[in-house]
Amino acid sequence: MKTKVTIQDIADSLHLSRITVSKVLNNSPNVSAETRDLVLKKAQEMNYKHLNTAVFSNAKASGPQVKSFAFVMHMTPDAFHIGSGIITQLEQEIRTKGYSLTLHSITEEDITSLTLPPNLNKNQTEAIVCLELFHPEYSRLICSLGIPVLFIDACIDFHSLNLNCSLLLMENRVSTHQMLAALCEKHNLVSMGFVGDCRHCISFQERYESFFLTGAEYGVDTQPYNIIADDSKYSQAGWITEQLRNKERLPQLFFCANDVLAQALIHSLADLGLRVPEDVLVCGFDGLPSPNALMNSLTTIRIPCKELGTCAAQLLFQKIQYPDSVPFTIYLDTQICFRNSAP
Repeated sequence: MKTKVTIQDIADSLHLSRITVSKVLNNSPNVSAETRDLVLKKAQEMNYKHLNTAVFSNAKASGPQVKSFAFVMHMTPDAFHIGSGIITQLEQEIRTKGYSLTLHSITEEDITSLTLPPNLNKNQTEAIVCLELFHPEYSRLICSLGIPVLFIDACIDFHSLNLNCSLLLMENRVSTHQMLAALCEKHNLVSMGFVGDCRHCISFQERYESFFLTGAEYGVDTQPYNIIADDSKYSQAGWITEQLRNKERLPQLFFCANDVLAQALIHSLADLGLRVPEDVLVCGFDGLPSPNALMNSLTTIRIPCKELGTCAAQLLFQKIQYPDSVPFTIYLDTQICFRNSAP
């Protein structure tokens, strides 16, 4: 039976990152007063053995409470996720203005019950950044708090929701067209397929639409080769392999909605004895640095994570200064990277 309470236990109970909890317990100054109070109270409740009483006295004597930016997302990013680079840069940018950054991971239960994370206190929050938050009603809930909100990517219904907030996106259409057009011409393609749920988010939808239009422009057959299904299907063991096995023939090229899907597809092709790029060309989208050699060999389109963090901070600073400014949508340029999977 487990008796020792860990930092991770405290973090999980509050839907916080382990890093944030560790900062509080080590008396780091870069944490909002609200988050600090929540962590210390929970640590006491859970009888955390390494709790330093000096942390309490410092917290009480810390003086005026520091306003924070809240970073809200549907999952906790690892070091090689788009969110990690954005968070790092965003925190650096807002610190120059005297703000701290709090992290909030939204669970499926939160979304179903339309419940805010317990450590998100709007009285201590100056602005909110939402990343990969693709549920329409939860998006509406966040925007009802009366706080400036910026979405980085969003659900495909975003513009019809009439939310009073702005949207920041990576450029998807032009870069996808340029990459696929170059491959169509170089390899004389007559067939290619799309892999991913094109209704997953705005970015996936834009990538699919550009894929479809590029195919039509070059007279490339696409429809029989697509693997388009609900997003939950792709994580099922053997599901992609089964979709490939059920096709009468495979296309010359697969374009995947992101690099994670491209990696899963390549493994499935290998299960069928097919090689990339010798038998099938594969390309993706994201281009994030990774310790995985396969990911680093993908032809892909690189997302500007650092620039997304900088731009998010600048847009919210502007909204704070001019609260009556109208919402807008901004795209940041992406970069095509031709590599071994589709040279």
